[in-house]
Amino acid sequence: MIKSWPSFKKTAYLLLPLLIYFVVHDIAQCFFWAAMELVLSGSNERITGFCTRNAYTLQGIINGLAILIGTAAVWKKAKSAIEAEKFEKGQISDYCFLAGLAFCVSVGVNIFFTRAGLSEYSKTYESIHEMQYGVEFAAGLILYGIVSPLAEETVFRGLLYNRMKQCFQVPIALILSSLFFGLYHGNLVQAVYGTILGILIAYVYEKYHNFAAPVLFHAVANISIFTISYGDGFRDVSREVSLGIMALLFSAAGILLWRIKKK
Repeated sequence: MIKSWPSFKKTAYLLLPLLIYFVVHDIAQCFFWAAMELVLSGSNERITGFCTRNAYTLQGIINGLAILIGTAAVWKKAKSAIEAEKFEKGQISDYCFLAGLAFCVSVGVNIFFTRAGLSEYSKTYESIHEMQYGVEFAAGLILYGIVSPLAEETVFRGLLYNRMKQCFQVPIALILSSLFFGLYHGNLVQAVYGTILGILIAYVYEKYHNFAAPVLFHAVANISIFTISYGDGFRDVSREVSLGIMALLFSAAGILLWRIKKK
């Protein structure tokens, strides 16, 4: 029925929830920053110094809270779309393969990006990278390993991808939702990375028929990269060694993907 709708109605059906998410997210973020400014304006040097030393962590927490509030604004619609999908419980081994695939792909792609020097083409990425890895390690694990996967998967797979499948064939919905997910990150490097991961995340969602699958994939990928990159990552590893590691990771990813495809 929805596939027969006119293009304008389909576009509104797909993009209106995203618009609500971004508007609520931005309003919440502005509110928290205004509250922070108000607190700092009447604080003593001790509190101001603490906030200055932990600026990136506070920035990450504020962004995380805004993401959760934005997600809450569209949660009801996303929940309906998720519950409409066929649910399969799956075996523990299936999710171990999934976690392994997420680790191999995310780390392998990041090594490739590092060696190819792609980060140099985006000054925006450099500033975002500095902010993301400037947070305290424990806070980063929570923000990037729990908050971000749950919120972003709710919006981009639970809501957007499931709605796109009602408007288009699965391959088209998979690619389009992944492009939106990539563009959401706001810079060239993360857009490419996000699109690649988005395609794989949507694919495993289709294979597992369980919303836990994309959340787990996203969480493992984020935690892997955050943990490895919290220091210098692979920047100090020789070119030959890093290329060898990348080849092993992509080979393992291919085997795991083949195993998941048979599911």
